[in-house]
Amino acid sequence: MQKDKMVEPSEKNLPHPVVPAEVEVKPVNKKRSHTLLWFTLALILAGFAWLLYWFFYLQFHQFTDDAYANGSMININSAVSGSVIGFYADDTDLVLEGQLLVSLDTTPFEVAYQRELASLAAVVLQVRQLYDTVNVNRATVENRKAALSKAKYDFDNRSQLVDSRAISNEDFIHSRDDLTIAETNLKQAEEQLKVSEAAAGQTTLIMHPLIQQQKGTVRRAFYELQHCSIYAPAKGYVAQRTVDVGQWVNPTTNLMAIIPTDYVWVDANYKETQLTYMRIGQPATVWFDLYGSRVEHHGKVLGIASGSGSVFSLIPPQNATGNWIKIVQRLAVRISLDPELVEKYPVRLGISAEVDVNITNQDLPMLAPVPMKKVVGATDVFEIDLEKVNKLMDQVVEDNLKKDLNHDK
Repeated sequence: MQKDKMVEPSEKNLPHPVVPAEVEVKPVNKKRSHTLLWFTLALILAGFAWLLYWFFYLQFHQFTDDAYANGSMININSAVSGSVIGFYADDTDLVLEGQLLVSLDTTPFEVAYQRELASLAAVVLQVRQLYDTVNVNRATVENRKAALSKAKYDFDNRSQLVDSRAISNEDFIHSRDDLTIAETNLKQAEEQLKVSEAAAGQTTLIMHPLIQQQKGTVRRAFYELQHCSIYAPAKGYVAQRTVDVGQWVNPTTNLMAIIPTDYVWVDANYKETQLTYMRIGQPATVWFDLYGSRVEHHGKVLGIASGSGSVFSLIPPQNATGNWIKIVQRLAVRISLDPELVEKYPVRLGISAEVDVNITNQDLPMLAPVPMKKVVGATDVFEIDLEKVNKLMDQVVEDNLKKDLNHDK
């Protein structure tokens, strides 16, 4: 066998040595570092600005968006029961104080009023009879006194003659019986006089209680007749009109409501933790969602509620239980509004608002120090002028007394 020839390696056949590549070192991202630096600086500046904002403003203001407009809502009711024959205002209508709103059928009240006037005339005649009875009984007493005097005189004469037998014993007994009867009649007449004087009273005829009582009944009938016309007690806008023609209404029936335009406020429901430094009289700024931030209503704190809403609920909470959870309560703070701005930008009841109260002044009271003395709301549209009916009743009394006197003549 032929031995293989040894092949000497040549430079061409040798593998090339692997030269390690140089490690590429990336340069530091200077742009990213600058961004983080500026962002950190911005956060520090924002925190510092917020600290200054809190120090100079926020700590002296209390803000809430849980606030709503409120005001007086006057429910219109009838003072008497009756049938509606007309109503003269509807929802959204503006009404003035004293304006006619609803009319009731006056027929039954006219009848009752005339009946009571006639009863007054009858009572006058009845009372006059009582006074005449007194005069009659006085005359009867005088008559009985004269009869007693005569009976006593006859008895005394017969007492002197009976012993001498100038008269019979029978005449003496009759005179004695006549004296007893005369005494009894006088006593009876005096008692009747007392009874008639007690019925007549110790007043003049016109001031007798029966006449005054009937006059009161006439005034009541006149009052009910006048209240068949229902007037607006204040200026405002009509809402929730439920009355209709032909409807039978009574004093408990709500006919409509009137929202006055001159007395509105805001109830801001603050958390109890926000009321530590809130005082009556502190200025407040109000923004209504209806007008946005472009309209600022200015006012002041009028008062802070004496209890939270849960206390006045139908079923107050019972916290003395094992599953009690503390919940921050809210109290209503009443905020007044500038009447001039309210007139320019009307406020509807129930609309949402945002309130900011400046609590800087801490020298003001937390609760009202003195009771309110001014009249908050009043009207005179329900007053009835009784001068007319009083004159009419006086004329009825006078006419019936004249008739009775003419009859006596």
